[in-house]
Amino acid sequence: MPTTGAEVPTTRQVGNSSLSDRITSQADEHETGARPHLRRSRAGLDRTRGRGTMAAAVESGAEKILRAIEDAEDELHRHLQDVSKGVRVMGENHARNDKAIETMLNSIVTRSRDQDGVRDGGGIGKDRPDSTKQPHTVSLEWQPGMPKAAFERKAGALQRLGEEGHLFKFKGRTQDYRDQEITKKYKGALEALIRRNHRDEPEFAEEAAKAARNMQPDHVNELQTGGPDSWRNLRMLDRTTNFQIGTQQIRPQIKDLPDGNPIGIDVKWWPDD
Repeated sequence: MPTTGAEVPTTRQVGNSSLSDRITSQADEHETGARPHLRRSRAGLDRTRGRGTMAAAVESGAEKILRAIEDAEDELHRHLQDVSKGVRVMGENHARNDKAIETMLNSIVTRSRDQDGVRDGGGIGKDRPDSTKQPHTVSLEWQPGMPKAAFERKAGALQRLGEEGHLFKFKGRTQDYRDQEITKKYKGALEALIRRNHRDEPEFAEEAAKAARNMQPDHVNELQTGGPDSWRNLRMLDRTTNFQIGTQQIRPQIKDLPDGNPIGIDVKWWPDD
């Protein structure tokens, strides 16, 4: 969700993000029942045809890393849901690492509630659209360098939110509203869960944690399109797709809209190879 306070990828970040981008790109071939939105794409299949066992092994390793990140993020959301209900996540005899995770979880939930309090009741342009205005259509287009599964997931979620009437031009500057500690601790808790879940495979755990570190917690519904600054609205996304969709495509198309103007999404794909 690059909003006004978004990270613009530097040369170093582009280099660091290559692993996570490559892993996410290879997710075009990764398909599970729990994640139907990561369905197999024809382009992904084309990339694997004719590959030898070494390439297949590399791709299987990438899929394992992506699965580790996804599983840890699903677990993170379950823990945050429990904390928000007042349920203690870790047991009485939890290890030091679990204590650190629990501290981060409590902070994420508390800060998200504070942000909900800032947003709720803010009126048109803060917590709801201006129903007197016609929706403005924003076009999102896949670009080379974006992992296709990641673009499909992000653009599809925004399109659905637009159809449900949840997208609108946010009133004010998003950096004045955003609490960056939420995304910072969200990412930290995710890395800690990855390491805990794979403590018996320390090398793999570090590789998966590094891949997650090079991704970004993305506001699924962008702050600039009225999304809440809350853990419920976060999912990890590669830097390239995050920057391209939020900063390069959405922002210039809505910057001159009236506050609260409803927004719809049109998704475009380049011709497949």
